[in-house]
Amino acid sequence: MDNNAFKTEIDKCAKCGKCRSICPVFLETGEESMVARGRISLAEAIRNGEIFYTERLRDYLLSCKKCFRCSSICPSNVDYDLIIQTMLNDLANHIGIWFIPRIIFRVVLTRRWLFNFFLKTASIFQRIIPLKQRGAMRHLPFALMGGRWIPPLAKKPALDKWHSSRTKTNTAKMRVGFFVGCLTNYVYPDIADAVVETLTHLGVEVIVPEEQLCCGIPANSLGDFRTARKLAEINSRVFESENLDYIVTACATCGRALRKDYSRTLNDPCQIFAKKLYDVSEFIEKYLPYTIKPLKTKITYHDPCHLYWGQNISKQPRNILKLSADFHEMDTPERCCGGGGVFNLLHYDLSMKIAEYKAKAIENSKAEAVATGCPGCRLQIEDVLATKGSKVSCTHTIQVLRDALLKNP
Repeated sequence: MDNNAFKTEIDKCAKCGKCRSICPVFLETGEESMVARGRISLAEAIRNGEIFYTERLRDYLLSCKKCFRCSSICPSNVDYDLIIQTMLNDLANHIGIWFIPRIIFRVVLTRRWLFNFFLKTASIFQRIIPLKQRGAMRHLPFALMGGRWIPPLAKKPALDKWHSSRTKTNTAKMRVGFFVGCLTNYVYPDIADAVVETLTHLGVEVIVPEEQLCCGIPANSLGDFRTARKLAEINSRVFESENLDYIVTACATCGRALRKDYSRTLNDPCQIFAKKLYDVSEFIEKYLPYTIKPLKTKITYHDPCHLYWGQNISKQPRNILKLSADFHEMDTPERCCGGGGVFNLLHYDLSMKIAEYKAKAIENSKAEAVATGCPGCRLQIEDVLATKGSKVSCTHTIQVLRDALLKNP
């Protein structure tokens, strides 16, 4: 990271406190050290040598959800993401990365075959070991840490199914690469099915490179810049070698990382990967016209932070849902669901408190299903809805469109 840019962004903060009005973590805790202004003050103290990198400081940094809400309201246009990512990287350099995550990041995430082995093994154990009520595991890639719920791990990862099935047709309009992402690959392969089936139906040749790896967000979240850069280099090389017209993803978090973070990670603001990348809803709205008979299902929509705030994408998924089903807007659809990967793992109770507002909004909408554009949000929403015994299902926007296109007589 550019140390001069780090200092410049710190100095831009006027300490006005507007971020306090919108930060989901601060609204629950009221702690100044858990809002952008407070963490920037900590960054300033680090810069001036007044405090040092410690485990306590790491906890304050990891209490940030990286939802980008503070950036949307900041009158000084502070690049808060640059500040906190620089601090995470420096903290990792000074006091290290926790042992188990470091092994997972550097040994497992960078080797697809090994990642597959561990997750397929976990899938088998999840099916044969009797569990009380719901499953006993929670977030990937920390599947064996904690006692929280995830849906059953996929028997067959999405990449195993689709990487060898290039959907080439003589009338294909374009060649499009599909970046699958870890959650879609190992937990929600039904989302990948919907992406490939929908794009193929709309006349696209879909390429799903087998060599693609994790987007790098888990490593970045703990300051493992070395692994994040390696993953970015591999993914960029893999997709650029396919001579693609465009690249799509159905994960808001992966999309934000590939589109914005890779330019910084690779020190290449003009990289080909980012220029070709689209969220799947954004891509369909822009390039693929279609006619459709809407489903009768009553659908509402949750805005993922990394899509709404991180990429300024909100109209496109709504346009798709309005054509594909009986769409009803919930109250404050852009309010955070409380997920957030490492944040959820380390601050689960706080994560679920934030999710309470989302659950109430979904229930009050009287919808039969809630769609979203991020498998991480789907995981969180399914968790909180299941906790409440709700009958509302959660799905992905592309699955609603696929069903209306292909399954609605």
